[in-house]
Amino acid sequence: MVTEGKKGKKKYPNPFKVLVLATFIDRVGGFLLFPFFSVYLIDHFNVTIVEVGFLFAIFAGGSIIGSTIGGALTDKYGRRSMLLFG
Repeated sequence: MVTEGKKGKKKYPNPFKVLVLATFIDRVGGFLLFPFFSVYLIDHFNVTIVEVGFLFAIFAGGSIIGSTIGGALTDKYGRRSMLLFG
């Protein structure tokens, strides 16, 4: 799939490039929502910025743990089974 081009550079197929670009746009879009979430939490729930930071840290930790467990379950039971279960 990956071929050697001139001067040893790797050429990737176009669908791979589109997938990488789409993933990048998705991640940046999701990342840009956090400042608005923090403003909403501060205004609506009357919490401090430190408490919002703790909430985001808990979210990040839960995401790491959930991704690790989900990856292990996917390796064990397969992608299709886990997608249907989810």
